[in-house]
Parts: sequence; C-alpha cells; structure tokens
Amino acid sequence: MTEIKGLGAASGCARGHAVIFRTGSLSLEKKFVSDTAAEIEAMENGRQKYNETLKKLAEEARVSHGDKSAEIFEAYQEIIQDDVFFGQVKDIILSENVCASYAIEKKRAEVEEAFSVVDDDYLKARAADINNVCRELMSELQGISSGDPFAGAVGDDLIIFAEDLTPSDTVRLDRSRLKGMVTERGGVTSHTVILAKALGIPAVVGCGPMLDRLASGETVLVDGSAGVAVVSPDSKKLAEFEAKSGQAAKMKAVYDECRIKPAATKDGFPVRVNVNSGDKESIATFDAAGCDGVGLFRTEFLYMGHSDYPTEDEQFEVYKDMAVRTAGKELIIRTLDIGGDKQLGYMDLPKESNPFLGYRAIRLCLDRTEMFKTQLRAILRASAFGNVKIMFPMIVSLEELLRAKELVRECMAELEEKGFPFNPDIPVGIMVETPAAVLISDALAKHSDFFSIGSNDLIQYTTATDRMNERVQYLYDSCNVSVLRAVKTVCDNAHANNIEVGICGETASEPRLIPLWCAFGVDELSVAPALVGRTKYIVTQVTKSDIMEKTDKILSSGKISDAKNMLEKILEELGI
Repeated sequence: MTEIKGLGAASGCARGHAVIFRTGSLSLEKKFVSDTAAEIEAMENGRQKYNETLKKLAEEARVSHGDKSAEIFEAYQEIIQDDVFFGQVKDIILSENVCASYAIEKKRAEVEEAFSVVDDDYLKARAADINNVCRELMSELQGISSGDPFAGAVGDDLIIFAEDLTPSDTVRLDRSRLKGMVTERGGVTSHTVILAKALGIPAVVGCGPMLDRLASGETVLVDGSAGVAVVSPDSKKLAEFEAKSGQAAKMKAVYDECRIKPAATKDGFPVRVNVNSGDKESIATFDAAGCDGVGLFRTEFLYMGHSDYPTEDEQFEVYKDMAVRTAGKELIIRTLDIGGDKQLGYMDLPKESNPFLGYRAIRLCLDRTEMFKTQLRAILRASAFGNVKIMFPMIVSLEELLRAKELVRECMAELEEKGFPFNPDIPVGIMVETPAAVLISDALAKHSDFFSIGSNDLIQYTTATDRMNERVQYLYDSCNVSVLRAVKTVCDNAHANNIEVGICGETASEPRLIPLWCAFGVDELSVAPALVGRTKYIVTQVTKSDIMEKTDKILSSGKISDAKNMLEKILEELGI
C-alpha cells in the first residue's frame, strides 16, 4: 500500500484503477535559424490552428460539461490571441535568430519567474495557464500529439495520474470512464481543478514526483477533501474509505441546502458568508443566490496581462457588472494590491530583494495618485448600481488611511462636477493584514466603516514566515496563538467602535476555526464559492455563548498543539 499526499483540490471520494499519463518530451534547445520569417510564419500558423482547436473544444465542453467548462477554453483563447505576448516572442526570434519553440519557452519562463513570487493563488494559477498554452503551441510546432490519455486502458472506473493536465488533455478524457484526477503539479485554483469540479470528480494536485511509484491498472482510492490518494489499499483502508464516502455524500446534500439560506448561530448571532472573486471566470459564473455577497473582489486581474493601464471606463464596466450581479448584496472591492512582487512592464516597478515588505499595494497607489484615482472613480461610479464598498489593502498607519480617504473625497468632487452618479455614503474600510494594523486597530476603527482581516498575510507577517518557503512551512500555522490573539484584538476594537469585522483568506473556511470566529463576533466570512454551504452549516451548529466560555483558555494555551487540540475537541462536541 502506498499513500500519496497532495493538495485537496476538488472534494469527493472515488475508487478505481490507475492510468499513468505521460506527455511527449518537448525540445527546448536553443536552435539558431537563418530564416526567421519562416519561424514566425510557422508560429502564427500554429497559433491559428490551436485557436481553432480551442474554439471546438469550448463548443464541445459547453454541450458536455456546461458553460463554466467552456469558459476555460475561451480564457485559453485569450492567451493564444494575445498579440502583445507573442509580439515579444517575435522580437526574440528576430533579435536572436532562434527557432520559435525556444523563443516561446524563453518568454514563458520570464512570465513564470515574474509570477513565482506572487502571493496570490489565483494569479499563480493563471501563470500555469500561460505555461499550458505555450506547451500546447510548442507541441503543435514540433508535431507532438498528446493523444487519448485513456488509450489502451481497460475499465470504466479510471483515475488518471499525470505530471499535469491541460484543459485540452482533460476534455480528451472519456468522461464516462473518468472517476478522479491526481497530478504532480498544479494548485487548488488551476483550471484542471475547475474542470474536475465541473465534472463532479475528486482531484488531488501538487503531489510532487510520484508517477514512478505506481503502475497503470493498480487499485486506487482518491479522497479529494483530504488531498490523499492510496495505491493498492489494504482491507482496513478500503473499509474506512467506503464509510467516509457514504458520509460525504450525505453531508454534501446538507451543505447544498444550507448554501442558499442565511446563517446564524444557535443563539441567534448572524454571520454573513460571502465569496471571494476577481477574474472574468468568477464574474461570469457568480451566483448571488448561493452566497450573501462578495467579501473580497480582487482587482489585480484588470492590470495583469495588459500592455497598459486599464482606463476608468474599462474598470467601471467590470465593477458595474459585478455590482448588478450581486443584486443588492454587498460587493467589497479591494483597491489595487500589486507591487514589486508582480512585475508589469508598463508600470516600470523596481525589482526588490524583499517585495512583500516593499513597494506594493496602498504604498504604490498613494505614490501614483493618478493611477489610484482612476480606479477610485471607476469604483465610485459603480456604486450607483449596487451595494459597493471600498477596501484598502496593506494599511500600516493612520496616515495612509486618512490620505486614501482624502483621495476618495477628491474623486467624489470630480465625478460630481462631471455629473456622474455615485453613492456619497459609500462604506470605506481596510484590510487588517499586518501586526502594525492590529496594534493600532483601535485608532484605525475610528476612521473605517469596516475591517476585513486578511488572514493569509496576517499569518505570514505575524509569524515572520514566507509561506512559499518549504523550509519554514511548519511555522506558517493558522492556529499559532499569536495569530488567534491578533484576530481577537481586531474584533474587540472593531466592535468597540461599532464597525463590523470580516475575515478573508484560508482561515475563513477552516472548520476548526469557524466556531472561534463566531465566539469573537466575526460578522462576515469570505470563502471560496464551493465552501459556502459547509461554512454556513458549521456556523449553524455553534452556540456562540458556549464557545466564548472557552476562548480564554484557548488564547492562553501558548502551545499551538494545545490550541489545536482544544479547537478539534470543540468540533467533535459539535458533531462535525
């Protein structure tokens, strides 16, 4: 029996037989050519042919798997049609007299490096999309075909194991035979995962090298929730799996029912459960009936992948569309959170040795006020069409907040002069994601309409831990008592000043922490759309007053392990 661990990406349990899928090896060698025009023509023909393939795959996906799957291929079409990106590839071919494949790979590697330090799972997944498109285009140029991943496989209960899977690979799979997906690479927001969720099958990604540890045909169990695949399980593991699989099916039905209802603790404390959003795909598939609003609308996607700053009108149309889609429910738009860790050519950002402590987010915006005001005006104009709120990221001082609010007032005056409608009382809040903001949260609360705790960064900054650094991953822990105390401090200071406090980031939907958030009086949780139902269900099982009696002991425990044990015990007592 072999256990393979990775990231739980698409929930569910599946039992089947393994199929090992290996793609052909691409030549990335730097080959010099005498006819650069021929290389460019070959690349352009390849782009056109791949674009046609994507168009057909989108049509097939829409019929077989629905609009959400089709939109993935449409997103890939946007990449292959990006004349800016491929214009730079042409420049490499011409300036270095190299073959098209090498030039594509060189440009792809530059993009990957630029995205590698981005602390945003969504943007990292989009870098993976660019990688996939480039890989498929190079395969087209080199005459390498992926073919049918299930060719030669027997049975109708197949679980595919691969280094990675592009959407094209996935659509080539026989849906009637596919029961699960396990990959060495990939993140939880990759398009492979989106497709897995659309197909309703479990997926485990980011397992690291593992293809040599199993063989096609072996019996496999996949637990997408736990992020585990078991090869050749023994009888005990099989029995455990069957029991968990049955229970998971029952709970899914319960979660689906909770998703569309308001959530409140048993003693009547309401908690709004919002979703995170901020890309064309999530906007297009947003379902206002399935959540209480949007707790974090990221705006970086409007700036990434462009050759110039998005205009006020371009941004306004996106914000307005989302404001209308939320149908009166809150839409919290985070202003641009970008900086030295996200290199955009047209922004001419400095390269920094420690970008997470550098020129980013509100610091960049307050320095480049015209860029910032363009975004603020677009958000304000959208506020005439829905329940829009403005949220500033990375605030570490009262001066920053006051200056940002001053710019909001300036934008209001400019719009009023031009006759544009907007909400003059639009709520303005901040993300609390640094120890500095925690320690002055009492002062910040006096000038904020709401707080949203950015838990991912708060953990990173509080524990001085780079969560992308494998050597210190053990320190990046949501149950570190310093982090729990920080959240409690922010909640107390927010409520003392009569403002609401929310939490976004992974901890907002972490089951063992949800009861504690309820006890702290957190008013809103912003989670991934797929986790709305489960989060609401847990809230409804909590009696706030009972958990409040246990918070002092948890916060004074000191040891992370002790805090975890107490939190796990609370879940057990709640029957979760």
